[in-house]
Amino acid sequence: MPRPRTPDAVKAATGTLQPCRREPVVLASTAKLTGTPPPLLTKDAREAWKLAVSCAPEGVLTALDVTVLERWARNYALYRKISKALEAEDVVLLNEDGTPSDKLNPRFNALIKVQQVMMACEKELGFTPVSRARVKADASTEESNDFDGF
Repeated sequence: MPRPRTPDAVKAATGTLQPCRREPVVLASTAKLTGTPPPLLTKDAREAWKLAVSCAPEGVLTALDVTVLERWARNYALYRKISKALEAEDVVLLNEDGTPSDKLNPRFNALIKVQQVMMACEKELGFTPVSRARVKADASTEESNDFDGF
């Protein structure tokens, strides 16, 4: 079991506070993100926005996340549009004689790029299981424990 961490104030009082061992300062925004999407989003992007805001844990998404969430919602709508068009086509292009060529459909390449942008946004917003474990919610939403000081 790890030793309990000594607070910076105690270290400063005893003269052992070193800049490399200070506790990191966590800046948190208190402004909450509204469920209303930006007006210029498409219908699919607005639905993705509303889904993300409603499913996000309390205190994780703040007003500072609006640009990343908008980017994710736009790419989600584009992902749906490209994948729907790609379902009607082949992933591998065909030659004039009907045999498969060695070229991929350009929509497939676009789909891969959109997925990469979405994955980066999902990691930033805490939408994946691993990133969700790393993202900490606002401390005010957590229950206090009477025995925390012991």
